[in-house]
Amino acid sequence: MASREYNMLQRVFICFLLAATCAPNLLGQSPAQPQIVKEQQLTVRAIFEDDRSVPPDLRVELLSISGSMVDIRATDISGTVRFTHLSSAIYRVRISGSGVITTESGEIDMTGSEPNLTEQVRVRKEPSLTVDAGALAAIDVNIPTEARKEFDKASEKMEQKKWTEAKPHLDRAIAIYPKYALAYNSLAIIYINVYQGEKAVESFRKAAELDEQIEQANRYLGYFYYENKNYKQAEPYLLRAIGGEPRNPQLLLALANTQMQNGEAEQALANAQKVHSLPDHKKFAMAHLIAAQVLSDRGDNQHSREEFQLFLREAPDSPMAPRVKEALAKIDTGSE
Repeated sequence: MASREYNMLQRVFICFLLAATCAPNLLGQSPAQPQIVKEQQLTVRAIFEDDRSVPPDLRVELLSISGSMVDIRATDISGTVRFTHLSSAIYRVRISGSGVITTESGEIDMTGSEPNLTEQVRVRKEPSLTVDAGALAAIDVNIPTEARKEFDKASEKMEQKKWTEAKPHLDRAIAIYPKYALAYNSLAIIYINVYQGEKAVESFRKAAELDEQIEQANRYLGYFYYENKNYKQAEPYLLRAIGGEPRNPQLLLALANTQMQNGEAEQALANAQKVHSLPDHKKFAMAHLIAAQVLSDRGDNQHSREEFQLFLREAPDSPMAPRVKEALAKIDTGSE
């Protein structure tokens, strides 16, 4: 059995995991990041490998060189996002969402760049994901014509980033058809872009209440509650989001950690181990620390050791590497 000191050490790993993966609140609430202090702008345009535009509303995270989240945006109709008021620093971006494989860019050096820099990032389509057109048609058939017209007008304004002009059209669409889930979803996007986080959460919740299959609402709410350490609230939304994106390593990692925090060890282990089978799994090596914790708690030090070794192979330069090596040494010496 592992010693008390060893088990306490592993608990430190999980705390570090939370610190590393729990970013500032989503949905337009301004992150308390020191990097966002100057008038510099980064424009990111995501495209598929065949040069076609990606769909709107993909999640684009701006990351510091250390991997912490600086800001987050959703792509517009042209697959573009803009991060403003940035300091001169080196960044990366991570793009994820329905229909694409999570992609992380190389380093984006803004230390010597012009005030406005544009970066193009290619992403790959997720072949396993398909759109159930029949299900969408079943939802749309009940929407009155006038409500749909207002929704379309709002969508046009949103494509032009005219958020305040789009909102009245959505308000009218909802007044005509109070069960208009997609209208609530779009309303949440507007609130994100005008930095009204609480209203965005409320609108996404209403959208998900009316239609549990709206992936964007589930994804944002899952991440929102997860990153605010409200794991009980996060789990149902993450589970629904995984249903639409079963091979999204970022979602699987968040779900595994959430389930471990909720005392669901076996589910946490299963989802953490799924990450390792995915193409981009090395970017999410923290999943091995979750698996190691669960295995250690059940007294399986041999397999816990294997998870630590996988972590070191995949993330040898991680700040956690020295602690993982120390934990391995304790297992090898069988310290009590």
